[in-house]
Amino acid sequence: MTYADSAELHINLAALQDNYDKLTRDAAGAQCAAVVKADGYGLGLEKVATALSAQGCTTFFVAQTGEAMALRSLLPDAVIYVLNGLPDGAAADFAAHHLRPCLISMEQIAQWQAHCQATASAPACLFVDTGFNRLGLSDTDVADLADSPALFEGWELSLIASHLACADTQEHPMNAAQLERFRHALAQLPDAPASLANSGGIMLGAAYHFDMVRPGIMLYGGAATARAEDALAPVASLRAPILQIRALSAGDTVGYGASFTAASDMQIGILSLGYGDGLGRHFGNLSPSKARFMVNGHAVSLLGRISMDSLAVDLSNCPIAPVAGDLVEIFGPNNLIDDVAMQGNTIAYELLTSLGTRYNRSYS
Repeated sequence: MTYADSAELHINLAALQDNYDKLTRDAAGAQCAAVVKADGYGLGLEKVATALSAQGCTTFFVAQTGEAMALRSLLPDAVIYVLNGLPDGAAADFAAHHLRPCLISMEQIAQWQAHCQATASAPACLFVDTGFNRLGLSDTDVADLADSPALFEGWELSLIASHLACADTQEHPMNAAQLERFRHALAQLPDAPASLANSGGIMLGAAYHFDMVRPGIMLYGGAATARAEDALAPVASLRAPILQIRALSAGDTVGYGASFTAASDMQIGILSLGYGDGLGRHFGNLSPSKARFMVNGHAVSLLGRISMDSLAVDLSNCPIAPVAGDLVEIFGPNNLIDDVAMQGNTIAYELLTSLGTRYNRSYS
C-alpha cells in the first residue's frame, strides 16, 4: 500500500531500454554490456536487469559477490562479471554459479587456476590497471604473466579489461595515456576480447571501444561528459509531496540551527523528503542554497537545513499557488538529475545510489 505522505520515485524502464539501444548504436559494433552494481544504481536490480535483458543485453557487471548471486537468480543464462575480484576461498562458489571474476592480482589468478585445474575449466577476466590505481594488475604483473604462459593453463581467459579515470573530460590527456597502456598490456597477453570504455569512454570514439563497452551512468539517464548532446533520456523521477504550507514573517527562521532567516514576509512549503531518503544534508548547508526544485513548472529554492524526514522550499513567487499535497519534482524530466547534483556539489551517481527505501516506487 502507498500513502500520500511519502515521496514518489518513478523509474521509466522504457527510457532505460531506449538508452541501452542508443549506447549499443554508439558502440559501433562492439558488444554493449551493462553495469548494474549498487542495486541497479539505486533503481532496483530486479527491474533494471530484467528490462535490460529483455532488450538484448547478455553481459552484466556488478561490484560484489552478493550482487552477482542476486543477479544470477534473476538471469540464469546471463554472463556476469564481478569487478571486485575473487574473494579468498570463493572460487568454488563462483564456478558453481557461473560467475566470472575480474582477477586483479597474481594471487587471484593462482587461486582460479588451481580450482579450474582441480575441477573444470571456467572463464574469468584479467583486470589491468592502466593508471587509475584503484584495482587491477600492475605493469609488472602483466610482464610476469607474459613470461609465464603456464599461468593460463586450465582456465579460459574470456576478457581483458581496464577502467578509464577521466573519460568524463574528453580532452584530458589521461585518456590517451590509458589507451596506450592498455594497448601495450594487450600486446603482451594472450589473445582475448578487450574492454576499456565506460559510459564516458564510449563517447571518446571507436578507438576506445575494443570488443565490449560497459556503460553505467548513461544507461540511467545521468551525464557521462560535459557535452549536453551526449545526455540520454531521464530514467528516474523523484517527486515529494507538500505536507504543509506556512506563512513566515520577517525575522522568522527555518529548520535546525535557524540557518535561514526570512528577510520579509514569505510563504514556504514543507516537503516529505529528507536525508533519511537519500538527499544529503550538504544540499541544505550551502549558503545561500543553490538547490532548485520544480513545482507546477516553477523553480523553487531550498531553505535552511535538510532534516531526516523533511525540507523547506520557498513558495513565495509561484505564479500558480501550490497547495498541500502538490508534488515537487526533485529531479526528473523537468529538473535534470545532473543539474540538481551540480547544485549540491555532488554527482548523479551519488544521488541515485543513495536513494532510500521509503518511497512509493513505480515502474513503467
